[in-house]
Amino acid sequence: MLLSEIVNLIDGEKLWEFEDGDYQVVGASDMLSELLAFAKEGMVFITGLCTPQMVKTADIVGVGAIVIVRRRQVPNQTVQAAKNMGIPLVLTSLTMYVVCGKLFCAGLEDVNGVKK
Repeated sequence: MLLSEIVNLIDGEKLWEFEDGDYQVVGASDMLSELLAFAKEGMVFITGLCTPQMVKTADIVGVGAIVIVRRRQVPNQTVQAAKNMGIPLVLTSLTMYVVCGKLFCAGLEDVNGVKK
């Protein structure tokens, strides 16, 4: 699914102007240790975290895009870190539960290969 389609599906907002890409795998967590343990290269990472450290960790494991949930106040340092690392950053007012449900129902698979 194209990231632009994901952004529309979750009523998201791009936090910087990035190019569209195609994504198939999604993972969600608010713990960086879990991200390090389960991440798949190129996945969409859904989180409530909005720190520059989260972006750096996502970059280390090869996350393809980040969706920040619950309309968090995202610091400029976080946006700049994502932009510098070329990681698309999207903000939505939806909860993590709803975002995961919408993406699962749209046919994206989780990090363990489970899909609708």
